[in-house]
Amino acid sequence: MDLFADVDFDKTANRVDKLLKSKLPRLARRCGRSLTDLSSPQLSSASSHSNRTDGQERMMVNSFSIGKVVDAICQTIYHCSDTSRIVLIGNYIKYIPQEQLIMMLPYEKTYYYSQLKPIALNEFADSYDYWQDQCDVELEDKIDLHVYVDN
Repeated sequence: MDLFADVDFDKTANRVDKLLKSKLPRLARRCGRSLTDLSSPQLSSASSHSNRTDGQERMMVNSFSIGKVVDAICQTIYHCSDTSRIVLIGNYIKYIPQEQLIMMLPYEKTYYYSQLKPIALNEFADSYDYWQDQCDVELEDKIDLHVYVDN
């Protein structure tokens, strides 16, 4: 990977949006967590369901691996800049209606859609690599969310 490769800002934002909008809720459910659990920065890979039997060992391992991905996503969100964190939590964890979320920020609607939200999504992509490592995400589960410009 070229560390200085140009990133397609809009396509990267779309890729992160798809991950957070479509994949995150499913991943959270698969490891026994809910998005409301994720709204607190006190995160843990431990599933919210602790009663397991020996016959479910494989499911627990899978759940634990998924939990690491969910933790990496949440840690990435919580370590973004203040404005980006508000945008990401409001959109993808708390599902705050867009108009209400825009009113929480000192910016106009057009600026929110053209700048703030795409910046938040790209900031997430930039930080996600680091938090995947910090949360011990399995190598086969690691992804680079950036979309690079073809030169």
